[in-house]
Amino acid sequence: MPHNRWVLIDRAVSALRVLGAGSALLALTGLVAVLGERVIIPSAWVRSLDEGGVGRGTGVLTGHPGLVDPAHWWAVLSGPWVVHPLVLALGLLLAARHRITLRTALVTFSIGIAGGVLGALCKEIVERPRPDEALVTLDSWSYPSGHATNIALGAVLVISLVRAVRTVWIRWCATLLALLGAALTAADRVLLGVHHASDVAAGLALGTLTAVIGLACFPARPRPDARPEPASDG
Repeated sequence: MPHNRWVLIDRAVSALRVLGAGSALLALTGLVAVLGERVIIPSAWVRSLDEGGVGRGTGVLTGHPGLVDPAHWWAVLSGPWVVHPLVLALGLLLAARHRITLRTALVTFSIGIAGGVLGALCKEIVERPRPDEALVTLDSWSYPSGHATNIALGAVLVISLVRAVRTVWIRWCATLLALLGAALTAADRVLLGVHHASDVAAGLALGTLTAVIGLACFPARPRPDARPEPASDG
């Protein structure tokens, strides 16, 4: 990664820009819902894969009782009630250190919240029941996985924000931790049996694309007066 001194600035949040972003994200949500309802869920091949995945996942936890509590705790720690506040806290910290503007921090946080709401809307459109083998009783629909949607949102937004950090190894560590968190969350949902593998895949795709579209509509750029970092900072 180049030794650039990233200091991000925000683009104006105009009504037209918000309308365009909202339209694109609604279209993406509708596409994920239609694909789920018309293509993914009815597919015999996907159904076979889903059933086998849930059976093997719950089998791991029932065969290793010591993993049950960590799986439950990770389900709590990887939920949207933790992910989005962490994104906001990171953005505010970077704003306080004058690495990004406060508006950039708030817009980034808002993208995550909007994506979480759209993921919940997609669930209500498709109305796929949870797997029968679930080790946890939940009263919400299964497709797409809300945890997967929100952790993917959080991971992309964190990776975007940490570009403002001067130290290269911190940027790389934060990126790897964000990706690891997404991977662990995806596995956790199947191990607990609360989601089919296709629910998790759809959630990861929806969250990732929502974050990418949101950041594309409200991009951050390096300041024109940015200066290269000293080599010792890397």
